[in-house]
Amino acid sequence: EWRPDVVAHLAGMADARAVLAQPVAAMDANVTGTAAVLAAAAASGVSRVVIAGSCWVYNAMPVNAVDEDEPFLPTGAGHFYTTTMIAKELLARDFARLHGLESTVLRYSPVYGPGMWPGLVVSAFLRAAAAGGPLTVFGDGEERRAFLHVHDLAEAFHRATAPVAAGQVYNLEGPEIITTGELARKVSALFGGVPVEHREEPTRRGELVYSQRFVSTDKVRRDLGWTPGIGIDEGLRTQLAAMREEVAAG
Repeated sequence: EWRPDVVAHLAGMADARAVLAQPVAAMDANVTGTAAVLAAAAASGVSRVVIAGSCWVYNAMPVNAVDEDEPFLPTGAGHFYTTTMIAKELLARDFARLHGLESTVLRYSPVYGPGMWPGLVVSAFLRAAAAGGPLTVFGDGEERRAFLHVHDLAEAFHRATAPVAAGQVYNLEGPEIITTGELARKVSALFGGVPVEHREEPTRRGELVYSQRFVSTDKVRRDLGWTPGIGIDEGLRTQLAAMREEVAAG
């Protein structure tokens, strides 16, 4: 009978607005779901589980927190999604102590690229621009993000199976930090200058503000030799080319 050696756990509810609206469903998917995966892995003799975490956990740390060794604050996270991501990490530690199950947690910034979630701002901007605009920027557009291309993320998951990564947590971010407004202008330019509008959105309360964060990726570079290779300009161009090929193919 075939059994996997390593499990990559990426299932869960990642839409922060959906999590805010449906906290019970989010706990079921992200927390209970993770416990189920870890329990099944432990029972099956899996050697390692690589878990999709999130840089959102820094919402529950001091504002100057930058690396993986910072403790979570007892005051909590400020958002249901952050709480579920913290719970995933704590479950991984518990299964290691109680069942000897090795795990590695990857805390990563927003991911874009082929197959990306339609609600992600990169996808929303590209689709809006393809339709002639406008691109909607929520708030003042100064929120900062280090968008991570899915190809770089896949490489990180592969490297996280290395022996040195057992029991470790790693931050992953894209190679550059840009504001949402800058992203909108980049996408607009790719489509010949479609209009950009700004709008307030109360359902986005509690989201991580990257302008207050300078998360370090030194540990993953040192331990696993991982660095992101795809910048936002290259990633947007390749995604646009893929969209055009899809349209041409009918």
